[in-house]
Amino acid sequence: MKRVPLNLSILLAEIPPTEKVHGMRANHTRKYRFFWLCAVVLFAWWLAKPGLAADSPLAGYHLEAGDTIQITVENEPDLTLESPISEGGSFSFPLLGEVKAVGLTARELEEELRKKLLDGYLLHPMVAVMVLTYPSFHVHGEVKKSGSYPFQPGMTVNKAVSAAEGFAPFADRNRITITRRQNAGWELITSVGMEDPILPKDILHVPITTTTTTTPQETEESTEFAYRIGAGDKIKITVDNEPNLSVDVKVSAQGGINLPMLGEIHVANLTVKEAEETLRKKLAEGFLVDPIVFVTVAEYRVYYMHGEIKKAGGYPFQPGLTIRKAIALAEGFTEYADKKGILVVHDDDPLFKEQTVGLNDPVLPGDVIHITASFW
Repeated sequence: MKRVPLNLSILLAEIPPTEKVHGMRANHTRKYRFFWLCAVVLFAWWLAKPGLAADSPLAGYHLEAGDTIQITVENEPDLTLESPISEGGSFSFPLLGEVKAVGLTARELEEELRKKLLDGYLLHPMVAVMVLTYPSFHVHGEVKKSGSYPFQPGMTVNKAVSAAEGFAPFADRNRITITRRQNAGWELITSVGMEDPILPKDILHVPITTTTTTTPQETEESTEFAYRIGAGDKIKITVDNEPNLSVDVKVSAQGGINLPMLGEIHVANLTVKEAEETLRKKLAEGFLVDPIVFVTVAEYRVYYMHGEIKKAGGYPFQPGLTIRKAIALAEGFTEYADKKGILVVHDDDPLFKEQTVGLNDPVLPGDVIHITASFW
């Protein structure tokens, strides 16, 4: 908040000079001076009190259960306190008893307390409210350490990613999104920049990208990789504030995972986002209120190379992998390889049909890649 320098000498210079009436100072002049000085002090306190600028991203933040607030009443140390907001949405305040806070901004709560104290307790109460602790924000996707992190005023996307120990190697930095709580629902924010603000309860998602060669000059183009979970993948499931429901689990051959309370859940052929939504709905059906669920792929299932390459076998999948890179990892073609005769069977193809692919086509988890031989 921008502070305006206050020059008391200028203000006091505007006070009318003392008048004398029949050798005595006029009573009304004394009263005028007294009330003028009170107004000056009140104005100076209002300028100096801590708080958020009107254009701060947090100026419109509505208090929630679990927040800790600090309340200061000028010249009333017995009424100055720090208190958490209870699950019922209120806190206990001297003289006033239980005061509802949930749903109010800090400024609205100040005004509410001022009115209550004015009603028979204090003559001119001056109240300031500060939020000391906010709800956590969440980072998931292609970062090194996804999870929930304590919110601090001034948090940005850049700082949030740093808290998650930085981007993972295959992060798409151009497609970051934020899911933000708005009243009773959630809003998806796209076109997010690194210096954009993060608010309490925000969910920051960094998607996976794949890089393919699209021209003879091998220029690279990033596109979102809508990966679908399959049997053999190991996925990490995090349920906010529910450590007993947060697990690392391998997808079975039947495409399912077994979770506490929920039992067997089918996740094969779902994207990470779809799996999150499936689990969220299941947990909301009589188990948790408004659950927040994160799903990430901790380990991908392998792909396989065979035929006319130097080192056949299974290899761990990595996002961004192309046929060209896969062949390089297998130590290259043999001298009899047909470089135009590369066949792939995708793991999710129910017919297991071979398809001819080029060197710049992407590799998917579970792919079986066959390099044919050329005799000419």
